Amino acid sequence: MKRRLLIFGSALAVYAFLMAVAWEIGTRQANRNTEWLLDYAVMDVHDTVAGAIDTMLGHVARTAVRHVGNVPVPLPSERMKAGAKELDIDEVNIVNREGVIIASNDPSFVGTKMAGDPVMGEFMALTNGVTATISQPFRPNALNPQLRAKYLAVAFPGGNGFVQVGLDERRLARMLPEILGYIFDEWLLGKTGCFLCADMETGRLISNPSRHRDEAKTLAETGFNLADAEPYEIMADGKSLGRTFRQRIFGEPCFCRNFIFGGHRFIAVLPQKEFYDTRTVFVSVFAVLLLVVLAAFAIFADRIFRDSDRLKAFYAEDEARREKDMTIAKTIQMAALPVGLPPSPSFRVFAAMQPARDVGGDFYDYFALDSSHVAFLVADVSGKGITAALYMMTAKTLIKDTLLAMRDPAAALTSVNAELCANNPANMFLTAWVGVLDLETGVVSFANAGHNPPVRVKGHDRGGAVEFIPAKSGPVLAFMDGVKYASRSVRLDPGETLFLYTDGVTESIDANGELFGEERLANAVKAVPDPEPHTVCAVVRAAVAAFSNGLPQADDITVLSIRYIAPPRGFSRTFPPTQEGVAEASAYLDEIFAKEDARCGEGAALRLAAMSSKLHIIQDEICSNIVKHSGASGFEIELVMEDDPFGVKMTFIDDGVAYDPLSHALPDTTLPAEKRPIGGLGIMMVKKMATSISYHRTRNHNFLEVTLASPK
Repeated sequence: MKRRLLIFGSALAVYAFLMAVAWEIGTRQANRNTEWLLDYAVMDVHDTVAGAIDTMLGHVARTAVRHVGNVPVPLPSERMKAGAKELDIDEVNIVNREGVIIASNDPSFVGTKMAGDPVMGEFMALTNGVTATISQPFRPNALNPQLRAKYLAVAFPGGNGFVQVGLDERRLARMLPEILGYIFDEWLLGKTGCFLCADMETGRLISNPSRHRDEAKTLAETGFNLADAEPYEIMADGKSLGRTFRQRIFGEPCFCRNFIFGGHRFIAVLPQKEFYDTRTVFVSVFAVLLLVVLAAFAIFADRIFRDSDRLKAFYAEDEARREKDMTIAKTIQMAALPVGLPPSPSFRVFAAMQPARDVGGDFYDYFALDSSHVAFLVADVSGKGITAALYMMTAKTLIKDTLLAMRDPAAALTSVNAELCANNPANMFLTAWVGVLDLETGVVSFANAGHNPPVRVKGHDRGGAVEFIPAKSGPVLAFMDGVKYASRSVRLDPGETLFLYTDGVTESIDANGELFGEERLANAVKAVPDPEPHTVCAVVRAAVAAFSNGLPQADDITVLSIRYIAPPRGFSRTFPPTQEGVAEASAYLDEIFAKEDARCGEGAALRLAAMSSKLHIIQDEICSNIVKHSGASGFEIELVMEDDPFGVKMTFIDDGVAYDPLSHALPDTTLPAEKRPIGGLGIMMVKKMATSISYHRTRNHNFLEVTLASPK
């Protein structure tokens, strides 16, 4: 609502401003129109009156030519005077071809030569046989400057001389009322304006608007004030000199022009209301058009802003939805990454990923293949964002499932590459480094699909030296079908660490565009005081961040570090799903205890003996349940001896039906035996004896892990 008021308020402000501008423009235009109208009217009246006088003088001159006989002859002055009187003019001269006055009503003019005279010489053009008439405006007489007269000459046939006639300005003043009577009785100017014509000596009006004739007979009675009048003069070349002035004529404010011609004063009168009418019409039309335009603009602007608000709301909602989707995608992606393996005395592993966007295309993974083999990998999908993240989820799942099934990195990558090439509509690809650590020997079997070489960190007993593992890489995954990846290996001594990373580490740039590079990576790893996996990863990430110095991250950064500690003290055997198998498992447990008694000291042997009965009960109860209820084709027991804290971890594995014994409620032992449901006492007893117990199902196998720590 506020914005709508602002829009319409702004439109009104613009309207007011433009109306003020229009008023000014209208005023100036009305001034121009008034000046133009007065200019045109004054010149029109002047030319009309002058034309009427020229017509009269021309008629007189042509009559004289006929009286002379169409040839210039020197007539007596008495005859010339009689002719001038008859024609009612002041001067008549007969001029021969040479420009000499040969006859005149004024004998003093006879013999005067016009040819060569700057004023009278103009008439010599009549002797060219072409020009018939020449008229001059009122001017002083060439021989008597005290007299002002108007001259006109008409040529004899063939240019054989001409007759010049002159009319004194005083005579014209007496003749002008009669001449004006022939021209106009009432000369209108504009719609309601007029011309006033008055005798200069008496002030008597000759021309007066009919609607005011009863109001004024003289110029003074019209309200005209000569003292306030501005002079206006029409020059010989047709240009004018003077300006418009304002007076009240017949009680009405008017624009006026005042000029003198032939002894009479002519006043052009234009009422101011016509000036205002012109401006009013312009401003009114402009106001209506402007109102329509601004109203349409305001409505259009309001609609645009409303549409803009809707679009902003839509995009904000879409952005919020996208952010929510990205948050969910990030949560799903991070949830798909491993959170850690159970503590092991044989190795330690740590990994971290820092996407360049909300979600990334890098990924890592680590998981146990069995009690003595751990798989770990780092991969980098082409591109970034949600597309790379989706492809990453597919590739990660495929690599893990294939590696769990094949247990060989090279064979797994070969199979994964074939699967990805068979279905890759987005033409994505990825690099990957996949390794399997044998906890018994420290040997890492690995295969490389176009990935960066890992860094090997020696133990402190070997100086903490670092080196990149040189090995020929295979092509990236999903790029070319039919590729067979080669298997390679490297042996880690106890205490050595392997550091894996993506190119987001080595290709990080600083403000100068320089890459972090492998040399800085090696120096950062070498500077780690303690090559524990989490320490190595933290130091490298800090070194990259310091190098970039706040620049936006251009690529995902993923690091993984795994440290080999010592061979495990683990045992594993498979048994048939029978009661005999249960007995064999019990005997196998006694066999392991006997070996550990011989290896361990007296204190450890005593602690193990104290745990023996509980371990037998736990094993018998769980194995019996597998044999009776799972329908498995067999079962496997993995047993790992742990020193810190001292204890035993037993993992029971079977391929029977999915069953989580921990998901069922424990029986209520407060009830009489006949009222309690059958079953549940065995698992309750196992839970009470065990330090920890957990269940999961992987690759269609049930895994039940039970840990029993020795009492201190």
